[in-house]
Amino acid sequence: MPDIQPKPFTPDQLGERWDCSGETVRQLVKRGVLRGFRIGRMIRIPQKEVEEFECQTSILEDCAAACASTGRGRTESECVVNLRHAPERKQNPRR
Repeated sequence: MPDIQPKPFTPDQLGERWDCSGETVRQLVKRGVLRGFRIGRMIRIPQKEVEEFECQTSILEDCAAACASTGRGRTESECVVNLRHAPERKQNPRR
């Protein structure tokens, strides 16, 4: 029986999971910070990549312990990526 892989995430699904916008997730993929792949114009992010990214950017002890199985260690002094919403842009009034 073949090994069934979980469905990959869409940027909007990850945005909801991480409490940020789908566009923020798209930019992470575009900059190469988060690994994903394209199907036509659609971006998909494998669950394994999401879990590794969360472990790398989390300071939680239980998550750091889970990263040990992937061979990636973390220390408290490592940088943490802070996902946040971009501020709304105000429209300039036309004169």
